[in-house]
Amino acid sequence: MVTKVQADAILAEPKVIAANLLWRFDRRAYRLEASVLAEESGELLKLRGYVGRRNRSFVLLYRNTPIRKYTVHRLHIDHETGEKTTEPHKHTWDEINQDRKIYLPDDIRIGNTNHELVDFLQECNISLRGTYADEEFSELRQGDLL
Repeated sequence: MVTKVQADAILAEPKVIAANLLWRFDRRAYRLEASVLAEESGELLKLRGYVGRRNRSFVLLYRNTPIRKYTVHRLHIDHETGEKTTEPHKHTWDEINQDRKIYLPDDIRIGNTNHELVDFLQECNISLRGTYADEEFSELRQGDLL
């Protein structure tokens, strides 16, 4: 199992995506997936993105563990405290709580999925050597995104 110390160390390490980032539409949602290389340790991670009618998220996976996640959906309930939020939030990783702990970010330009992705990459210390063109998410009905 990935520990918090390992997750924090790999998150702090400079990482790179050496390919073009492209969303693909599968009749119901947009999906994005890319390999991410940690430049110092040589570890390979995955970036995944999802944009549906009512929610969206980006997650950075290290050894199939979600070490950082950004989500926008109608309701998140903290299973320990019962606290509820409808705000966009980030999940952090530790070996006890896994990815259930959240916080409200102040480093994400909320409301535009393309800006949210770019800000998420920056927070995760990921640089893009390929290209990324803003997606219009035109297959989803207008007004469906939160």
